[in-house]
Amino acid sequence: MTEDLSDQAAILVMFKTYLAEKNNWLDFASFMHHALFDPQYGYYMRDTYKFGSRGDFITAPEVSDLFGRTIARQCAQILQMSGGSILELGGGSGVLGSDILLELDRMDCSLDEYLLFEPSAALTERQKERIGRLTPNIKSKVRWVSEFPKNFNGIILANEVFDALPVHLLSLNADGWQERGVALDNESLTWQDRPIQDERLHHVIDGLDVNTPYVTEVCLAADSLINELSQSLNSGAILAFDYGYEHCNYYHPDRRDGTLSCHYQHKVDSDPLERPGHKDITAHVDFSRLAHAAHDVGLEVAGYVGQADFLVNCGITDLLASFDPDQLDTYLPVASAAQKLLSPTTMGEMFKVISFTRGINEPLFGFSHRDRLHML
Repeated sequence: MTEDLSDQAAILVMFKTYLAEKNNWLDFASFMHHALFDPQYGYYMRDTYKFGSRGDFITAPEVSDLFGRTIARQCAQILQMSGGSILELGGGSGVLGSDILLELDRMDCSLDEYLLFEPSAALTERQKERIGRLTPNIKSKVRWVSEFPKNFNGIILANEVFDALPVHLLSLNADGWQERGVALDNESLTWQDRPIQDERLHHVIDGLDVNTPYVTEVCLAADSLINELSQSLNSGAILAFDYGYEHCNYYHPDRRDGTLSCHYQHKVDSDPLERPGHKDITAHVDFSRLAHAAHDVGLEVAGYVGQADFLVNCGITDLLASFDPDQLDTYLPVASAAQKLLSPTTMGEMFKVISFTRGINEPLFGFSHRDRLHML
């Protein structure tokens, strides 16, 4: 406990330094970036468990290898059209990459390389440990990169990446719309609203018909990431898996508290100023924003579906059928995992899948049924 208190004191000193440089006010996007990615104290940079039962939250790859195996089927179709490699952004514990590699090997699908872009040294080590368990012929294809490759052909995977991008907070009160930031008051971090300076934020709120009080988020960083990925991609597809809404639902009048949330030891709270650096901070994804950003940089928005529809379209039920239902000790766990991935009350509807393509002439079968592009 003493070590934890000492660590929290050091983190407060870190934010004091940042705030002193900014006249005691940080926009929330900057605060969130430091809380998650500061080289020494950022949540994702620490050598602690984040995923799975021992961590703070569970992602779909941690639920079952059915998730990665099913995604591999979509990857195989894209690779047949574009050739090349797979680039995974933020590879987590390495489970997704491992499962995809194993399934592609079973399918005898040609793959040049499996690249992992991971800014966290701690997570890179966990990924290397996981990938290291694979057979030599499979793990020899894996390489870690520190920047996006140029003239990339193949698939770029982003599983729960966009929800971790820093967001700006906007607040509607009696004084109108303001930007919510973080300040220091009596040795404590506190909220402080200021007039909005960035015109890009004004563009979001100009058309909103909501009542005060209202708080919401805008992820300008998503535009930048889409642009960077577009510059990297020569031919192939970007597949993004995340939780979120279309624009009209994201900024719904009833969503007056926004979507910002924190995760620590499988508990959720809404106070990112309490113990920053020790817990995950996320916001839901505005998929309409991603689609418009992709269109602006010359990518085709190729599909948008719920996670359950994507997995079913890609054949998860066929994979499940390969297990003998009479062998209850093996069938029941995998059936329960499939239920969690597909159920609309758990991950099936909360999570969405969107694809952006370049140089792909055939429809992707992951989006063959119940495509929701019209909702974006």
